Amino acid sequence: MFRRKREWISASEVAEYTYCPVAWYQGRMGGRPSGRMRRELRAGREMHRAAGASLSRSRLLERFSGVLRIAGVILMLVSAVGWFAHE
Repeated sequence: MFRRKREWISASEVAEYTYCPVAWYQGRMGGRPSGRMRRELRAGREMHRAAGASLSRSRLLERFSGVLRIAGVILMLVSAVGWFAHE
């Protein structure tokens, strides 16, 4: 069984655990990973890459929606000014 050499966990360890608990745990196990673990690590890296790509797309769409909202407000103001100008 795995035993910690110290009782305290640093803030950077908390951040590492928050990012990926599996990577944090494997980092604490030490030694060279077995064949099975290497496959799992590759799969984990691929999952993280896919999640990062998805997050990048989400951020891009969020920015685009902000631009569309601003454009919508501008169009509403322009049409309101045009409507009041004709009366």
